[in-house]
Amino acid sequence: MTITVPLKRATVPLRAEQHDRYLRTLLVPGIGVAGQQRLLAANILVVGAGGLGSPVLLYLAAAGVGQITVADTDVVDVTNLQRQIVHSRESVGRRKTASAAGRICGLNPDIAVTERGFLTSEDIDEAVASHDLVIECSDTFDTKFLVADACASAGVPLVWGTIISTTYQVGAFWTRPPTGLPATSLRDLYPAAPPTGSTPSSAEVGVLGAACGQAGSAMATEAVKLITGLGEPLIGRILIADVAAARWNTVEYVAATRGQEAEIAHAEAIMRTDKPAMPDDDLTERLP
Repeated sequence: MTITVPLKRATVPLRAEQHDRYLRTLLVPGIGVAGQQRLLAANILVVGAGGLGSPVLLYLAAAGVGQITVADTDVVDVTNLQRQIVHSRESVGRRKTASAAGRICGLNPDIAVTERGFLTSEDIDEAVASHDLVIECSDTFDTKFLVADACASAGVPLVWGTIISTTYQVGAFWTRPPTGLPATSLRDLYPAAPPTGSTPSSAEVGVLGAACGQAGSAMATEAVKLITGLGEPLIGRILIADVAAARWNTVEYVAATRGQEAEIAHAEAIMRTDKPAMPDDDLTERLP
């Protein structure tokens, strides 16, 4: 079964120079010309331009996603450069959205970039509903659940990720998927945010830059799959990785029913790890 996200814009034929630029993508079985046309017509909201958002934004731009909105409120700090590869030393002190937009447009002139600041409960519904797909790369639980709840309400597919130290998780959620796929949301996996102070921050335990690259690349891949129909998306499954142990597991879960928490099919795989189950992305970005 081919699974694709509905697009708000119609696809258009590729120009000759686009055939050359995207040739290696066109040759991928399951994508081809039709898939590349869908990428160019797609409109994706990326929340967060930090450790996860950086590789996500770069690979979306390289893939030719036609419209990208990047939402972030932070400015680039020198401590970010160890992992936030969309930014450069010259970007220190600039808004992350402006830094990322400049890098994206320099990488691929086919891309139209929109910058957004802080997302609130007043504007999140409009922000989500105006896009084909959302990728959540933020560094706070409040934002993660705000975005996830808005996507669940609007039926907009969500690609989600979180990372701490050398471990990360990546998944995809969609409350109105095509027939044959389970309807899922972040709260099926995590019914509520963890208690304050129960999860260490990267300011305490660090974060490996290359692990951010892995996680962000996996998230960008899930987005490309959902836009083009390539392969099998991570819906109803969660990717759990510990790069220090060179261990990657895919864990199945089932959607919560009313009044019940999610049942994790292989919860023991999570319980065996001594790493936090749902780590924050990058709290160091919000330190003075």
